[in-house]
Amino acid sequence: MKNAIRTITNVTTTPFYTPEAIKTLMRRLKLNEKSLALLLNVAPVTVKFWITGAVNPSNLSRRMLQLYELYPDIIDKLAEGGEDY
Repeated sequence: MKNAIRTITNVTTTPFYTPEAIKTLMRRLKLNEKSLALLLNVAPVTVKFWITGAVNPSNLSRRMLQLYELYPDIIDKLAEGGEDY
């Protein structure tokens, strides 16, 4: 039980994504503002605000950015078709 709590505690912290970190991730994933917005289900202007530093991503968006950063293949899995769920 203690290991599970420790694991959950470590997982609950999401990294902070600076504008440059978001741009770097977009380059690595070969995404533009519009495609990243579609993946994250946010408006393209929201991504623009993130990469200009006008606003910071929400906790949920930061978690999704983290997942795309750690597991970039998940984008291909999502694109293969979600109809099978």
